[in-house]
Amino acid sequence: MDRDRSTDGGILRDSLDLWQPIPILQPDLEGRLATSVERLFDGLLGIALKCFQGSDSSARVRFLAVVKKIIKARQRVACLRCVMCVVLAPRARDNEAELEELAQSKSHRREQVKRFFENYRPPQTSREVPVGQVTEDITKSSAALLETQCKFWQVADIAAGKAKATLDPLLAQDLTKGQVQTNSKQSWIVRGARERKPQRWTLAERFRQEVAESACNQWDVRRTSSLTKPMLPPALKSSKGQSVQKHVQLGLGKSLSAPSLHSRHGGIGGCQPGSLESSSSLSGSHSNHSAAMNPVMAMTFNESWKAEAKDKNKKKDGAPMTRYMTACERGGILPSPLDFTTGLSTRLNAVNWALADCDLIPVAAMFRTVPQVLEVDLSGNTLLTDKSVVPLLQKMMRNPACSTLSCLRLRQCIRLGHPSVELLVSLIASPQGLSMLKVLDISGIHLPVKVQLELCRALGEHSNLENLTLADTGLGSNPAVRRCLDALFNCNTLTALDLSWNSFGDEVFASIGTNVAHAHVQLRSLSMSSCSSSDTSASVMLEFFSKARSLIYLDLSMNRLDLSAALILADALSAHPCLTELDVSRNPLGAPGAHFLTRLFAVSKLERLHCMEAFDMGDAFRQHFFQFCNPEGEYDLNMAKPYSRAVLRILLKLCQKLDLGIKQAFTDLACEGCVLTEPVLDEHGTFQVPSAGRMAFVFSTTKANGPDIYEESRDGIAEMLQRRGDLCKIRLRLDKAVLLIPVFDTLQDKLPLIDALAKNFVVDYAHVEMFCKLGKTMMIPTIIQRLLHACSSGSVGRHMCLRLASTQAQYRQILQRTMLSLSFTPSNPSMHYTLYLDETCDFHIAECLRTLDRWEANVAIRRGFFDISQRGNQSQVRNERYEGRRPFFRSILDWELPLIGKLEFDFVGGPRTAPGTMQMTDKVFEEFFQHVLRSECRAWQQFEALRAVSPYIYLASSQLRQLLGAIYDPEVRMHIFHVFYYRLTDVWNVKVCRARFSSDEYAQLLKKLGPVKFFPYIQPEQAQLDLDFSVHDEKLAVNLLVMLQQKEGALLLEPRYIREDGTEDKLVTGVPRAWARFSDLPRAGTFSAKYFVAPEKRNMKTRSDFLAAYGRWHAPPLKQEDVSWWSSLSDVSLDIIRFLEVMRERYRDNLHEAFRDIDGDGGNGLITLKEFEEHCDRLEDSRFRGNNRRERFRAIFRYLDATLEGSISIEEWLQLDTVKRELDRQTGELHDFFIWRYGGIAEAWAVLEQSGDGEMSEEEWSNGLKELGYFGASMELYSVLDTTNDGTISFEEFGCIARRAQGVPGSAL
Repeated sequence: MDRDRSTDGGILRDSLDLWQPIPILQPDLEGRLATSVERLFDGLLGIALKCFQGSDSSARVRFLAVVKKIIKARQRVACLRCVMCVVLAPRARDNEAELEELAQSKSHRREQVKRFFENYRPPQTSREVPVGQVTEDITKSSAALLETQCKFWQVADIAAGKAKATLDPLLAQDLTKGQVQTNSKQSWIVRGARERKPQRWTLAERFRQEVAESACNQWDVRRTSSLTKPMLPPALKSSKGQSVQKHVQLGLGKSLSAPSLHSRHGGIGGCQPGSLESSSSLSGSHSNHSAAMNPVMAMTFNESWKAEAKDKNKKKDGAPMTRYMTACERGGILPSPLDFTTGLSTRLNAVNWALADCDLIPVAAMFRTVPQVLEVDLSGNTLLTDKSVVPLLQKMMRNPACSTLSCLRLRQCIRLGHPSVELLVSLIASPQGLSMLKVLDISGIHLPVKVQLELCRALGEHSNLENLTLADTGLGSNPAVRRCLDALFNCNTLTALDLSWNSFGDEVFASIGTNVAHAHVQLRSLSMSSCSSSDTSASVMLEFFSKARSLIYLDLSMNRLDLSAALILADALSAHPCLTELDVSRNPLGAPGAHFLTRLFAVSKLERLHCMEAFDMGDAFRQHFFQFCNPEGEYDLNMAKPYSRAVLRILLKLCQKLDLGIKQAFTDLACEGCVLTEPVLDEHGTFQVPSAGRMAFVFSTTKANGPDIYEESRDGIAEMLQRRGDLCKIRLRLDKAVLLIPVFDTLQDKLPLIDALAKNFVVDYAHVEMFCKLGKTMMIPTIIQRLLHACSSGSVGRHMCLRLASTQAQYRQILQRTMLSLSFTPSNPSMHYTLYLDETCDFHIAECLRTLDRWEANVAIRRGFFDISQRGNQSQVRNERYEGRRPFFRSILDWELPLIGKLEFDFVGGPRTAPGTMQMTDKVFEEFFQHVLRSECRAWQQFEALRAVSPYIYLASSQLRQLLGAIYDPEVRMHIFHVFYYRLTDVWNVKVCRARFSSDEYAQLLKKLGPVKFFPYIQPEQAQLDLDFSVHDEKLAVNLLVMLQQKEGALLLEPRYIREDGTEDKLVTGVPRAWARFSDLPRAGTFSAKYFVAPEKRNMKTRSDFLAAYGRWHAPPLKQEDVSWWSSLSDVSLDIIRFLEVMRERYRDNLHEAFRDIDGDGGNGLITLKEFEEHCDRLEDSRFRGNNRRERFRAIFRYLDATLEGSISIEEWLQLDTVKRELDRQTGELHDFFIWRYGGIAEAWAVLEQSGDGEMSEEEWSNGLKELGYFGASMELYSVLDTTNDGTISFEEFGCIARRAQGVPGSAL
């Protein structure tokens, strides 16, 4: 029994839960449905509901009442929620008052939240909104939603790198009340994820700014203090040193400080203005004297020197500042006001000071007496050479200060040569040298080849080194670079390593990967920017990162990483326990690379992903790549390549997730030099795969866990498809969505990221709303239409996403592009598809159809069905065209869907109608038909509406015939027939509907649906088939035709066989009997024939068996009286139609009386050729005039003598009755057509008769009906109306249409 045919309320609820065209309802300003398309949807749905409720109409009344509220309230989002609550919740359905309250509360809450964010959350500012400031009418539920949104933006703020405690929230300003005083404990912090970054001033710009703002602008300043804010040394804090402190503050009166290029507050040492005021108040005279001195810097060092000389605890010649000033005086050098040289800091920080050798030599003189030096940073001083650096390093040797140095930075000191490097190696290797060194930065210094290995060995044996930077040092030019790196990685304390801008090859990257994976290596940060010497070098290293369990930061920017490398990263880092930041900027990953990296970002612990210019270059237009959500297909893997090993590991993970064995998922396995065994995990949780050999197989996850398409209910198929999508896709969490905000902001082209989210993730409405707010206004339609199908909230969530459109034009644009995905129903997927794969909604439909195709193919294999596919691959997809060409693949099941391009095909599959399913009642169908007839839509809009409601209705063949008559576009008619073919309740009567198609249209239907699936199993009489042996299903159709012909003893008239070479076989002895075996059929060539059989020879059992075995229909046992035997006017000649009309006129529509009259009194029940010719000679009718009168009658006799026995039985004679029924029906349909279009026969005559001579020619008739879109055998009807056989129709003859529509033959009028 069909599970779709129940009449209880549960079916109504389930059907509406899957119904998608609800979003098309768009009321206008007056509360009415705006377009005829929407009115058609509304009417068809209401009528379709009758099919599920039986005689009870309360459900329909309730539903239509809710639709009316949608139109009235114009709050479609909230009211649609009410619709779903009414339909899905029985308690809410019975409580109308609760429905009203629900509608008001939800719509009111949304308006308040929308108003709140418009008033209080500017796009790039930080606001603090108190609870009391929110408008009074926000309910508790509204406040809860608002609080959730506020927490969202707060998390976004924290994700941007700014802790909550460091934020300086601004107070919200009410436009009417001005400034509002708030309490921080009763406030919500709402901050945008994007804030303006602080402006970075250059050195000269900041210097000019501070000099302009200061009171003294005549100083001769050459140097400034460091970036840090140092503390005053104890010597300057004593009571006896008040004057010294005063002079260190440059002796300024008031609250002014010396200009500084780097210090935060402007004064030397970072002194606060308050301290300046207090010191200046103690001694005003000294301040005035100091302000008058020039230059100030010289005075400062002079006073400090004197103050240091007064210290009795130190000797004059041993003080560091004394030695420094002495060296400056001897060399005639202006002292540099560094915090280190002034004694304010123990850190020599001279970053980007442009120091020369003369500036550094006096500093080196201080090292002999300095008791402690924590840091030496000379980065960016490109003028320094060995002349000054070598003495500085020599002073460090065997000095107490050397044992305290923890940080040495010589970055970009590019003039340093071999002496400095050798001395540095000695310092690092010596036990008396830099034993406490933790940070070393020598990037930009070219290391001589002969000292590289020695340096790396010294660094590897160092016991305290933690941070090492060897960027741009020329390591790649050393032939022994692998030995150097192996020695370097022996350092157990190293946690940060930078090897950027060194050119490495494949072997070096493999060595780095092997060393990084060692257990003793505890690297937390690794930078390998711009190190790859070829396109594939860096990829060798990537898979080893899965074993580097301590990594937190990884920089792989500018390494020519392509799409394959992105897949390797996605596999290696997906389960990494510590990695939180990854930089792959400026790698040619292309748009497909966004798919892999976004999945990696979602499933791993990554918090920051830097991918600037990574998705805008490289494989942006690569069409084929591995797809996580649809991995089925054929694989040929070279296990020596990291990419192949990563693909195999991903497939094994998917098998583990779906609980599939190797034998279930991997079929047609062929291994060469390797073996695929059951997956084994290593100690890091990574699957062990072979590292050599080749492996070819077909991977499929649907063979073991797919549903039975032919037995599963409509809701079961949709549920299984949704469940499979949830297993293969990732549900985007809120915290990960927040962390994606910086990534979204930095991308110049944001579409690759949106596409990656649409094809790999399940998103919520909040995510779509977030991206719409972050994107530009013109991008909103693109974002919505690409993420719409991925929304997890069902039809209500998708409808809310549609409401994010800012204008009605955007709404209609989105709806037009996403209508196919909105109305797609897996329970009835059979139709013609035109998919643009660059649109994510169409791509999603293609993936769903491939999954359904696999499920149905697997069911056919398990059940042992015959292969009725077009290519012999059990696929339901036919007539594939990609970019207008036939693609070169054996099956679409094994084809990797490209990212772009136009894909067209016919899908002919899905569940068949179960036995006992009831079609629409005549009353309901008449109302349904009138809605379609009165609709003011175009033909394709009618098709969209009918396709949307097709899963909820079943039709009889006669009802489908009548419905097709209301469609005036012949192409759309065939599409509608395609959609409803598997919704027919009496497929054995499908000839009633098929007879209305012309011969050419019938041939197109055979090509569209397939000659086996659309084979005339029950009524093959007079069927003309033109088949190609090179196509699998057409070859099978020939086999079926021959088998049926031999079973029934039928005739194949006018057989024609064209061989592969183009020669014709006359088939003089008839069709070969060996063709009843499929294996004996020719491999190529074409065959055509017409099937004829006498009614008494019909084998109904064979026909029913073929219908079940080949057509896969569940038909009941059929008898001849169960079938409405029919004929098609296009299958018979015009002479037969004219002869029938003569018989009807002469014998008043009684064919039995005509048979008895021709057979004669005392006849034997058979009409011989002689009796037939004698009777025809007595006929005096203008329709059979001419010299070939006798030949025409003999052709009619041969048509009626189906057995070619030389006589016509009563059963064969009554074949004219099937032609008569079709002729009467077509006449009535033509009459109705004229009434629908013009209101009467006279009005139709005025339109069709163009010449004005009172006669309608055959050309006027044919062209007129074609332009009007009439569906029927127009030329056959013309021959019937032309009773005088003069080639024209008069108005009197044209008026016979009305009388024939009443069933009255011409002679009785």
